[in-house]
Amino acid sequence: MSRRSRIANPGARRWWKVAAISAAVLALVGLVGLVGFKAWLNQYLRSPAFRTKLEVNLGNDLRARAEVSPIRFESTQFYCDGLKAIGAEDASFSDIVVDGVRGDFSLPSVWRILFGDRHFQIDRVEVQRVEANFYSAREVLALPPREAREHHADITTIRVNELRLGWPAGGITGAKVELAPVEGGWKLTGEGGHVTQLGLPALELASARVVYKEPTLFVQEAKLRQDGGELALSGEIDRKEKADLLCTLSGIQVTPYLPDDWRGRLHGRLAGEARLVYPMLEGASVVSGHLDLKDGQLEALPVLAKIAEFTKTDQFRRLQLDQLRTDFRYERGVLRLTNFTLETKQLIKITGQLTRTGDQLDGVFEIGITPGPLQYIPGSQAKVFTTLRDGYAWAPLHLTGTTAAPREDLSARLATAAGQAVVEGLENTATKAAGSAVDTAKKGASGVLDLLFGR
Repeated sequence: MSRRSRIANPGARRWWKVAAISAAVLALVGLVGLVGFKAWLNQYLRSPAFRTKLEVNLGNDLRARAEVSPIRFESTQFYCDGLKAIGAEDASFSDIVVDGVRGDFSLPSVWRILFGDRHFQIDRVEVQRVEANFYSAREVLALPPREAREHHADITTIRVNELRLGWPAGGITGAKVELAPVEGGWKLTGEGGHVTQLGLPALELASARVVYKEPTLFVQEAKLRQDGGELALSGEIDRKEKADLLCTLSGIQVTPYLPDDWRGRLHGRLAGEARLVYPMLEGASVVSGHLDLKDGQLEALPVLAKIAEFTKTDQFRRLQLDQLRTDFRYERGVLRLTNFTLETKQLIKITGQLTRTGDQLDGVFEIGITPGPLQYIPGSQAKVFTTLRDGYAWAPLHLTGTTAAPREDLSARLATAAGQAVVEGLENTATKAAGSAVDTAKKGASGVLDLLFGR
């Protein structure tokens, strides 16, 4: 039928008018329905029934008692003031607080949430602050057995503007992190903030790459900085078995890591590696590795002060170290230093090993000194520094006592040797003097006899 025919036909005109009005009515009904659905949805999501259901499911997943703030939807975004969770005995944390959560969603995802579909998608979640603590305190909760089930949601990314983690005597503050799902877990990248541990200086968190797959945290790389130095961590933390971490040091100031009584004596920057193995349930932690001190300086050490006094060489009072290195192992309160080497070239070299149990010391060393300064200590080369090797005269040294009051046996041996040398020197002088007097007397007597008997 032509357009002119349709216009001319009144029935056709009425049909089009009815169709247009019907379409408008349907659109209006749809709009009202969408607005009504949104209002109903917001009301339902704010309802105690939905929050209770969400808290129960979240608590079972986290093994915790969870409290969730009301959720509201605006356009294609959702908002939640946050949540709190207190860990049960089998939880991986003691408590968590999450503030200011927002994210993007699609309408099909909302339908899936409402009708129980476990596969729905949430995009670009942003969290203002997360604080999680890992202390020993846990709540006794009657929770159903943990279910082995798939993720409830596919989340593209989660960005946390401020992350705080706490553990006994330490924690992380002020870090910014981003999480993305990986097969069987989450990948975390972060930067900024500070890491603290009781008794140690604060470290700046430069960057971190971590993957968590229950129950293991894989530390791919974490870089920490302190006063121009860098500390790099890698390894694994299995909360059911053990932590096994490798720490690489480069240019780290040694002074803040020393006992109080050593902080004024040893200076320099550390380089090397340390491995930490920490059992989560039973057994002793072990720290082992090797360290080198760069740009080292050693001063105010009693044995060196004695050597400086004996040799009249002030260089011994403050040594500029060309080398200071050692292997170490700490286990069950016992620190062992092996392959220890300290050297200021053309002056002094010390090698050996040391064991510290609590504050008790037991060290066996060899100390080498260039022969020049030893000439000022009578008897030192004859009785104490008796072995010549590598340009040094060597003597044994035994270190005992405590970290606060160390004792060594070298000073006493040097004093004894010097005293004996002086006594022997006086005896030799006296013997020579007596022999000279006898000779003179003999010569005198012979002269008298010659005079008396005309010889």
